[in-house]
Amino acid sequence: MKTNTLLAAAAILAVGGLAAQAQVYSQNVVGYYNVSVPAHGFALVGNQLQNGSDTAQTNSSISTAFSGLASDPNAVTNTTIYLFNNGTYASYQYFTGADADNNFLQSGSVNGFYDTGGNLITTPLVQSASAFLYNPFTGGAVTATVVGTVPQTTNVVAIHSGFNLLALPIPVSTNLESSVGGFVGTSDPNAVNNDVIFKFGVGGVWSSYQFFTGSDADANFLASGSVNGFYDTGGNLISSALPVGQGFFIQHIVSGTEYWTNSFIVQ
Repeated sequence: MKTNTLLAAAAILAVGGLAAQAQVYSQNVVGYYNVSVPAHGFALVGNQLQNGSDTAQTNSSISTAFSGLASDPNAVTNTTIYLFNNGTYASYQYFTGADADNNFLQSGSVNGFYDTGGNLITTPLVQSASAFLYNPFTGGAVTATVVGTVPQTTNVVAIHSGFNLLALPIPVSTNLESSVGGFVGTSDPNAVNNDVIFKFGVGGVWSSYQFFTGSDADANFLASGSVNGFYDTGGNLISSALPVGQGFFIQHIVSGTEYWTNSFIVQ
């Protein structure tokens, strides 16, 4: 398996580690989940719900997608969001309306993420997308809460050439290539042009695995009876499920776009 190095910007964000253990608190199609952002650390949080009147696989803006974040009128210990865009990051601080008014010397502000000029950021966080949340506070973790509905539908996620910061579109703990996850990516029996998943772990350590179809895994690892999935360099299938609310990178090596399809229906 080839060695892949994630973008330098992502490596910078790895400082602080991850403690994103999520729980789902509703068995209905309307609910919420919590993700813990560790003290003085990062969590890679995925959006797996739709919010409000949305019908196009987008959540409300980042300023309404989360609750429970830390706000500081002096702009010191605010929760910060990092949005990934084609290899670069944009960052914004979270303020309550009152704290935003105090910090930016204005009035009538609402809760949300703001740039340094005091402008409310309304960029959407698309369902199946992820963002880094940073907690600068050293005294304890911050619990980010995502609220919305679980759409009972077929989700189609475009995976473009290069790095894609994604999440499973539905709030379940499972593997990407499971019957629920439905991931079938680019596979190469020679381990050259395979899709790669990058998982952000405790202590800020990245782990990466290549995607193989079963037949390509058999050919590359001189095995038999392999199944579709992500494999380490020794030919071991990675079977650990992604927790609810967990984001990850997919690197699509070849040019062009591939489409990841999954369906979710509550019985």
